[in-house]
Amino acid sequence: MRRFIPTAAELRREAVSPEELVVALRGDALVLVEEAPDLLRLPTVAELPPALAGSERLLIGRIDRFECSVIPLPQDAPVPEPLRPVDLRSARLLLGGAEEIAVCRGRELAFWRRNHRFCGRCGAPLIDHATECARQCEACGALFYPVIAPAIIVAVTDGAGRLLLAHNAKFRGNMHGLVAGFVEAGETMEEAVRRELREEVKLEVKNIRYFASQSWPYPNSLMAGFTAELAEEGAVPVPDMTEITAAGFYTPADMPEVPQPGSIARRMIDHWRENYKGTTCHE
Repeated sequence: MRRFIPTAAELRREAVSPEELVVALRGDALVLVEEAPDLLRLPTVAELPPALAGSERLLIGRIDRFECSVIPLPQDAPVPEPLRPVDLRSARLLLGGAEEIAVCRGRELAFWRRNHRFCGRCGAPLIDHATECARQCEACGALFYPVIAPAIIVAVTDGAGRLLLAHNAKFRGNMHGLVAGFVEAGETMEEAVRRELREEVKLEVKNIRYFASQSWPYPNSLMAGFTAELAEEGAVPVPDMTEITAAGFYTPADMPEVPQPGSIARRMIDHWRENYKGTTCHE
């Protein structure tokens, strides 16, 4: 299995070698090599057009022995075959574990660097730290690390084992998903689970348990998944009609449209569905 090894971010003008792997970001798309339908991978520097391969890049780590960098491309940058721009969310479904980690890291670091060019203490320009993945102010010495916004997502089941699914106001059509939200300053993740459920659907839960996590670079989140059980049997979700416009408990037979594979939400829903026996279940 290939392994991604993060390193201190280093800005360079030239590639380390022709075999250097590239996370080439073009807006919300990722430029990949299409070897066959639905068989895509990160390109090497040698596979990029010279105009793109010579762009300034940020070294972010290695995949096995190969250096890996991120190159932000202009929105209108030409992408000749066999290269293909793929929506970032869709691309994650087609890449292996090491490449997916590289893409998430590259996307988040590119966003962080673009939005943290000056010192928040004195306003002077920032430079890259020599040995850490951080930026430092030459004027006052302040050190800044990449900002990660933690968020929770929770699969709530009732006494009959049904799953709580909710329609977010931003969802298209009849799409339903799990309740989720950002962790507030000072909160634990378990407290964030309780607060989000109170705020969005007016439900109380018990037996909160960790499930799994997923990097969510849209633009810089880390999603932590939890399972929980309805605390008061018979309680009915009441949408806040601001973020959540509809919510209910469902069995696998009557559930509405849910997110596509690739997200932690779908992984949690599939886990519940595979283990559904009319009783609650945990990983």
